[in-house]
Amino acid sequence: MSEIILLSADQFGYGFVPQEYLPENGDEYTVRNAQVHASAHAWRGLTSDEIETLVKNDNTCTDWYNVRVEDPFDPNLIKNSQFAGLVRLGPMEHRYVQYHAFTVPVGITNSRLVSCD
Repeated sequence: MSEIILLSADQFGYGFVPQEYLPENGDEYTVRNAQVHASAHAWRGLTSDEIETLVKNDNTCTDWYNVRVEDPFDPNLIKNSQFAGLVRLGPMEHRYVQYHAFTVPVGITNSRLVSCD
């Protein structure tokens, strides 16, 4: 039988791996860190100016401390999006991505990112 559970905003994006699936002496990030080779990345926290820019661009977050980015990082490329849990973003700068005849600007728009790399 399904059960609907209401979570507070600070719980959204955390505790997503049931205990029985966690490795011994590990947490919900153990497998995730191994999959993305976390030690090879240089994620850092956001600066106060970057957070201010993200908020001005209609972005929200349950805890900005848990958003990590790699340089170069341009917060102007993220608009109208929501972040929850530990979110780690790779380099973002003003460029375009092209695949055959399809071209789009780098950035995140109208999205919800929950505990992702």
